[in-house]
Amino acid sequence: MIDEEFPFPLNTGKRIRTFNLTKGLTLFHDVSYLAYGEPDSPGYDFLKDNGISPYAVDSPDRRQTGIRFYLRLLLNLTSPYPYIVTSHHTEAFQSRLKQLIDRQKFDLVVCEWTPYALFLRELRGVKSVIVAHNIESAIWKRYEENEKNPFKKWYILVQKAKVEKFERNCFRWANGATAVSEPEAEQIQRFGLPHSVEVIENGVDLNYFTPCEAKIDPNMLVFTGSMDWRPNQDAALHFVHAIFPLIHRKNPQATVTLVGRKPPKKIAELENIEGVTVTGTVDDVRPYIAQAALYIVPLRIGGGSRLKILEAMAMKKGVVSTSIGAEGLRVTNGENILLGDNPEEFAEKVLTCLGDQTLRTQLAEQGRKLVEQHYGWEGLSKRYNNYLVSVVEGR
Repeated sequence: MIDEEFPFPLNTGKRIRTFNLTKGLTLFHDVSYLAYGEPDSPGYDFLKDNGISPYAVDSPDRRQTGIRFYLRLLLNLTSPYPYIVTSHHTEAFQSRLKQLIDRQKFDLVVCEWTPYALFLRELRGVKSVIVAHNIESAIWKRYEENEKNPFKKWYILVQKAKVEKFERNCFRWANGATAVSEPEAEQIQRFGLPHSVEVIENGVDLNYFTPCEAKIDPNMLVFTGSMDWRPNQDAALHFVHAIFPLIHRKNPQATVTLVGRKPPKKIAELENIEGVTVTGTVDDVRPYIAQAALYIVPLRIGGGSRLKILEAMAMKKGVVSTSIGAEGLRVTNGENILLGDNPEEFAEKVLTCLGDQTLRTQLAEQGRKLVEQHYGWEGLSKRYNNYLVSVVEGR
C-alpha cells in the first residue's frame, strides 16, 4: 500500500475506510504500508499492532499557509500536473518504493489515493491498483461552481483542467481500480480503460456505531466531519449562513453542533452566532451524534460516498442531506433519509423532522436496517480481496 500518511488516528472518513479494508487484507496476505510519516510514531505502531508492516518516508512541506505555500502554488502553474499531485511527489518516496519492490518482490502495489498514481509510472515488474476515494476532477468542478472570488476561481479553473487531464491518464498506468460507488466506477471506466473498475463501497463498524442510551435534545442538529477538508468547511458555512436562519426563524430553540478536527478560523468563528457550537477535535463523535435529534449533511462539494451518513444511520439517527451529500449510497428519499438541495427545501425537511418523532423513528429504523444489509466492513473486505487477487492473476 502507498499513501499520503498512516491511517491513524481513525478520525477521518478516508482513514477509517483505508484502515478497515487494509486490516481485512491481512487475513489473506502479508501487507506492507509505505507512507509519509515518522518511524515509531503512534500511526506507525498502530499498523504494526494490527499486523501491517509500516515503512516511513520524511514528509514534504505541505503547510497551506505562509509565503512558501503561495510560492509553491505559483510555481505549479509551470507544471503539467496539478498541485494535489506535485505537493505530494518526492524522489525520496519514489526511491523507497522501488527499493522495497526490488527487495521483497511484491505481487501488487495498491495506490491509496489517486494523486499518488504518479509513483506508479516508473514501476516495472509488479501489478498495481488505484483506489479512487473520489473523482477528484468532480470535486474541483464543484469548487469552481461555488467560488465567488474571481482570482481564486481562475486558479481553480487552471487546477481543474490539470486534474481532469491527470485522471484521464493515470488510471492507464495501473492494472485495476476501485471506486466507492457505481456512478464513479462508470465515470472512471469511461476514461477508456482496458481493465474493469470494481465498486467497493464505504462501510461502518456496526459494533462500534450502535444505538445507545442518551438524553436526546429534541432541538439539536449535528454535523460531523474533518473541518480541515474544504467540502466540509463549505457545508458548515453554507448551513450556518443560508439554512440555519430559516430554521431558527420557525424554531428559535433549534441548535447546531459542528463536530470535526482542526477547524480554521472562519469555522471556529461560527460559534459567535446564536445556537451554533463548534467543538474542534474530539476523541469520540458518538456522544454528539447520540445526543442530537437529527443528523445533517449539507454538503455542496464532494465525491465518493459518505461514511458520516453510515455512522449516523448505524446509531439510528434520522438524516437530512443534500443529494450530493448522499451520493453513492443506496438510500431512498422519504424511506431512510430526507433529501433537500436548496436552503428552503433543506430547512423545511429539518423542521418537519424536528416536529415529527414518528418520522424520525421511521428514518432511524430503516437507516440501521440499510447499513446492516449492505455496509459492514467484513463483507466489503472480502469483495475487495477477491478483486485484488483477480488483478494479480490476470482474470
